[in-house]
Amino acid sequence: MMSLFLLWGIIVAVQTLAFRNALLTISLSIGLIACGGGGGGSGGESGSQENLPIKPPEVIPNDRMNQALQTGSAANLTEQDRQMLLQWALSTAKQQQNWQKNLLSSLYLDANNKTIQPSLQFTPGPSLNLYPTDLSIGIPFAMGDSVCDDVLNLQAGKGCGLGVVTKIGEGRALAYGQEMFSPILNKNADFIQFTEVMNNSLRWLITGNAHQMVNKPLNVVVKGTSAADVKSYLEKQLGVAVNSSTCNILDPANTCWQAVDLIVLGQGIEGEKFEKELIDKYLKAGKAIYFQGSNWDVKANTQKVLNAIGIQSNMNWFRAESTLLMANSASIEQRWERINQIDGTIKTLKYFIDPTSVTLGELNANNAMIQSMLTHSSALQRLNSQGLSAFSEENKNSILKALVLIADLWRPAVNYTGLNKNGDPLTFMKTYASDAWLDYNRDYTKAAIQGAGDYMPAEAQNMPVSSDWETITVTIPQGNGMTAIGRASIPAKATSIQVVDAQGANLAVQTSYLRTWGNPFGDGGYQRPLRPNSYTVKLNAGIDNKFISPFGGPLMLNYNNAKAGSTITLKIKGGAKYAHFDFTQPITDSEINAASASLQSKTFGWNTFKFVGGEIQQINAYALKAMGSSSPRDYIDRIKTVIYDSNHIANGYNNMPLDGSTQQYCNTLGWDCTGSIHRAPSVQHFIGWIATCGFLCSGNPSDGATGLDIGWGWVHELGHNTVQGVLTMTFPSTENKSTIGCGTECNNNILAGLSMLRKYEIYGLDNNGNNFNHPLLYGNIKDNRNTNLSGEALRAEMEKRLWQGNDNAQQAFHMQLAYNYTKLHQVKSRPDSQGVFEFMRLLNISQRLYNQIDVAKATVEEKNKLGLGAFTAKDLSRPDMIYVLSSKIMGYDLKEMFKLYGLPVTDTAHTSIAMLKLPMAPLNFYAQPVNRSNHLDEGTWVTLPATGSVPNYPY
Repeated sequence: MMSLFLLWGIIVAVQTLAFRNALLTISLSIGLIACGGGGGGSGGESGSQENLPIKPPEVIPNDRMNQALQTGSAANLTEQDRQMLLQWALSTAKQQQNWQKNLLSSLYLDANNKTIQPSLQFTPGPSLNLYPTDLSIGIPFAMGDSVCDDVLNLQAGKGCGLGVVTKIGEGRALAYGQEMFSPILNKNADFIQFTEVMNNSLRWLITGNAHQMVNKPLNVVVKGTSAADVKSYLEKQLGVAVNSSTCNILDPANTCWQAVDLIVLGQGIEGEKFEKELIDKYLKAGKAIYFQGSNWDVKANTQKVLNAIGIQSNMNWFRAESTLLMANSASIEQRWERINQIDGTIKTLKYFIDPTSVTLGELNANNAMIQSMLTHSSALQRLNSQGLSAFSEENKNSILKALVLIADLWRPAVNYTGLNKNGDPLTFMKTYASDAWLDYNRDYTKAAIQGAGDYMPAEAQNMPVSSDWETITVTIPQGNGMTAIGRASIPAKATSIQVVDAQGANLAVQTSYLRTWGNPFGDGGYQRPLRPNSYTVKLNAGIDNKFISPFGGPLMLNYNNAKAGSTITLKIKGGAKYAHFDFTQPITDSEINAASASLQSKTFGWNTFKFVGGEIQQINAYALKAMGSSSPRDYIDRIKTVIYDSNHIANGYNNMPLDGSTQQYCNTLGWDCTGSIHRAPSVQHFIGWIATCGFLCSGNPSDGATGLDIGWGWVHELGHNTVQGVLTMTFPSTENKSTIGCGTECNNNILAGLSMLRKYEIYGLDNNGNNFNHPLLYGNIKDNRNTNLSGEALRAEMEKRLWQGNDNAQQAFHMQLAYNYTKLHQVKSRPDSQGVFEFMRLLNISQRLYNQIDVAKATVEEKNKLGLGAFTAKDLSRPDMIYVLSSKIMGYDLKEMFKLYGLPVTDTAHTSIAMLKLPMAPLNFYAQPVNRSNHLDEGTWVTLPATGSVPNYPY
């Protein structure tokens, strides 16, 4: 065989040749790889293919490519370089394929070269599901036979990972999701038949060869698991002399690590004080590291180890044991196909090198090449989420570097107009690749000259960005979430961000907060980037964090572990001002005018609004249409007043100050109505661009195919996301025990109807006046009384009639409670908006106070504050909970009123309210004309008899 040095000399000699000879260089590099490679490890490595280094000597065809692969900038690359990058990536992918297949084979072959058919059964509680974070550095060689019931990014459609091997630099790592030494030593039936593969994996870990005997005594250090079991296993199963080292390998100051051959770690290491970089150091020095799980809960130190050895984990606590079983007989080729993803990469690269040489197949989401591109997209996303780039030293997957550069070179020619899967397939695939192979954590990329479809106009690329550092302060409303920072990422222009004061929070940055952006394979065609909003890029303290997007968008701060109400300070350079309106901080007229001018110009594709408790992001066209002839200030004020403020008043959130009447009554009740428990639970985001479903969809963010306005739709969606149990009247039917009542799509509309009530009061706009259908509710009462039933039979008939009937009549029940509050407690002749909102506010406040109380431990006096005196456990039905809380708020026993509306209330609840010695509430009904529920001044009170027929409805 030709010597390594001779081949290397030939390669170096041809590096300076032109493109044709550069391809020859690549072919020679492939030849070199096939000859085998060296390696480290205490036992040495043979020439077996399993021992090839992950990154063997590679030849970069020219200086331009070499520089681009180091810096992440394709600025100087040519079209000729792009073709060479594809060839270089292909050769690297073949190396990976060769290493993975040979290693997998060696692990499943016995000493006689026969395929081992092992079995292994993990149990859920004391085990982890493991998988490589990057398939270029390792393989999940042991996997459950069934598809995992919850999956990790790289594991979709695969079995649960039981065992993983990785090779990082000169070091090797082996990890199992459950303790292996003790069960095999004790001949546990779930583990014993896996012994041969276990031994092969240990030999590979120690020597670099699954079948090479360990030919010297080993210095072994064990932390977090049984050292006795490790020593016993290695001596009995591998026949190796073991010296149990006392080196404290997890002490960052230790110097004894260099004499250690094998590091064994378990999950009992949480008391140690070290960082991931310590494990990185050991791997870089060529150490062998073994890890085994013992608990479903991955804590901080265990996560550091897993991050270092290139493994991601998922808990098995709730997983069925059947998914953690590997027992099916399989050939090595079949096992390879279960973990194989590199073949898809190879096929994709071959297609782009020569489309005629590969069968593309049907263009859909299941196409193998499409799936391969998404796999690499996920890998890039994981790097960015760690604050890393494909071009960071920590990234060992050199294929990703080439793909990102190739995407940069294709992207300028991308045009989303008229593009669809039925057109030119190569153009479609190049566009998909340029959209998938993205790295946002760097300072260079290229944008599509024609713009990013309907996500961002081409004109945005010319917007000026700041050349000096700007200080940005961001008020954080909750422990974790997303918020606009008031600056935009301009397509292909780099932004630098410094963390000045994170207030203890974990921070990341991204563009836009979207949850849907269309489907390139849909009937509408490929209208915009595959994923126009960026990945999340972690912001690290003490450095200039780089961020760049080829598509641009409003910059969003993604945060967790934050203190609600704290202020985070950032410095940013390279961002642009756009149509951003921030009412969480003082805002001047000049700032509003500048943002309005940007909105009117339509140069940037988006505008954003920030309120306490809510944020809006919408495309400019939708905003301008919704705004109509209104000024931006009037438009914003109406959005804030109708959508957010009304909902927050009704929910009793403490960002809306209590009026004097409500505060005085809170004091009388002895309730804390403004404390931290009443903070809005989350910032509600609304997106006006594309709807996930239909026209408007609930969630956070909620999204719609329209601009934000003060109509019914957006308050309806906000109601979905903020409604509490006291507005949800659901319970088992007396007739058949099925759940009936006012639940989803009914309860949220109580809040939406209250917003419409306040909109009419403030702006005179009368919408959805039939939402609270009082005539229909009264008709149910009248028809119920006309049955001539009595007692429990009468109540049960009304239960079925009303609570299995029309939602608008059910929603009117809560309004009748509020009306009665204004009459009985406030002694008002007619209901008014203040009284209605005061009752709803107190009812929602009482829900959160109810959530806080420990009924089993509270004193009677404490329980009586909420009307819970007779309860010994917080197991109230929904009618019971609303009955006791409403009675307490009203100052009247609502026993007969709840019976009137067919609601089943227990004796315990009745006893609980009786302890308060409240007067019995009369049966009053406030009647309003049809479709006029917003007109509180137009109704009249009707007094209902306790039994018998009721008067006709007055309208």
